[in-house]
Amino acid sequence: MSRLRTKILAGVGAAALSLLTPITPARASSCPTGTIFNPITKVRWNCIFPITIGGVRIGSYDKLDKALDAQSTSKPLCACRKGVTFWFGLKVSFWSPNRMVDVVTEPGCMMALGADLMKTGGRLQGSQSSISDGTNTRKMFAQMHYYISPVWKMLDMFTDLPCFEDDGFDVALMTEVMPTWQSGALGAIIQPEGILFGNPAAGLACMADSAASAAGKVIDPLYWCMGSWGATYPIAGDIHFDDSVEAWAGLAARGTFMMGRLGALTISSADGCSFTPQPIWTKSRYKLQLMEPVKGGKCVNIGRPGSLWSSAKHAPGKDNAQFMLFEKVICCAGISTP
Repeated sequence: MSRLRTKILAGVGAAALSLLTPITPARASSCPTGTIFNPITKVRWNCIFPITIGGVRIGSYDKLDKALDAQSTSKPLCACRKGVTFWFGLKVSFWSPNRMVDVVTEPGCMMALGADLMKTGGRLQGSQSSISDGTNTRKMFAQMHYYISPVWKMLDMFTDLPCFEDDGFDVALMTEVMPTWQSGALGAIIQPEGILFGNPAAGLACMADSAASAAGKVIDPLYWCMGSWGATYPIAGDIHFDDSVEAWAGLAARGTFMMGRLGALTISSADGCSFTPQPIWTKSRYKLQLMEPVKGGKCVNIGRPGSLWSSAKHAPGKDNAQFMLFEKVICCAGISTP
């Protein structure tokens, strides 16, 4: 996965940082200092299940897992070639904690590091405001940080499997340096396809995705929808909400979608031999676990209604959130030959 495009965009955005002003009244909580990432205590390890090895399932699974594991079960054997190296073996699939996402109201608050790295002088603050349209809907604005965090490598586990990423821990993106995240209008300039989904027909299609997400399923072709969390467009830090925790998850999912549009998102191929670029995300390959401010009891599929999982997850006065992003990995684990 190349990070060049992301870093170039970050550099350009940094030059524009001083020109930006708050788009809504600030309402930011202080940056917490006790949130340094600890993979042993913060990751909900039962989220790696089910594990399928050669068509044999280990652990319980829900409807989303059944659909994803169908191919691994029906085609348990695999063979791969990379250059002059050839290997064959059994197909293995599981959920891997590969990425982390912060959703913060305090700009520069790097929750994984437990530090505030960017003093913005009151600019770019997060906010919450009411919308005076008679619907009692509120709008949230927050910044997003996307980390590369291959937990298995950090723990030095399963590193001999050929389909594991060998990247180290890194900060891949900070939206504070992206003018397009601060304004949906600016975002539409570089993502003009978003205009296609700002119509009633596209909105009605999202109702089907919302119903599916409540049942534990995801409709991948409706990539502009995030179930009950809202729409992926515009790719900006504003989101309408009724539940704060659900809104955090929506911004975390939107940030993941944005990484794909920047050319920095990949998934493992169906044959388990390689990683393929994902300019448009495959929603069913991801699920989120809340780590801060309260550790979530389970992982949730993209768009799952907050009423089913977000209860008692918003600690009073704590408006910064951190998520672990689990990715469905399909791997051909076998023996290499000359």
